[in-house]
Amino acid sequence: MDITGNQKIKAPRQQVFQALLSPETLKDSIPGCESAEVADFPTGPQLKLVISPNIPGFKGSHTVFLQTGEVIPPSRVVLIAQPSSSLGSINATCVVDLAEEGQSTNLSYNAHAEMEGKIAAMPDMILKGAVKVALDQFFKSFEKQVVSAKA
Repeated sequence: MDITGNQKIKAPRQQVFQALLSPETLKDSIPGCESAEVADFPTGPQLKLVISPNIPGFKGSHTVFLQTGEVIPPSRVVLIAQPSSSLGSINATCVVDLAEEGQSTNLSYNAHAEMEGKIAAMPDMILKGAVKVALDQFFKSFEKQVVSAKA
């Protein structure tokens, strides 16, 4: 499954970049996120998220470990997630590019996810619709968090 898009955020690029790497900002922005904390692994630190999504078939709390791949301050972050549960597993990579546009930042994303197990049987149309709703909610909350951080 591939999802791409962009969002204009009314904040400077450096501020948006820092917010993308902030556990507290992500916790307050991700729909259904109950907690976010940094966990140390032999491969390096990862962000441990506990999420209760409002997606049919995904009810309940799920733990997601999010790690950064390529990081080029303040213009690019690659995020890698590999959550798994009784429903199956997802290997997801999201490339986030930030570009200055005056006093705002254009955030563009390109995500690719491969699914296995029961989750892979869910129709793309339903999954993409649910992800689109979650992304819209995320960006509204994320922009509020970023803008209030500069106040």
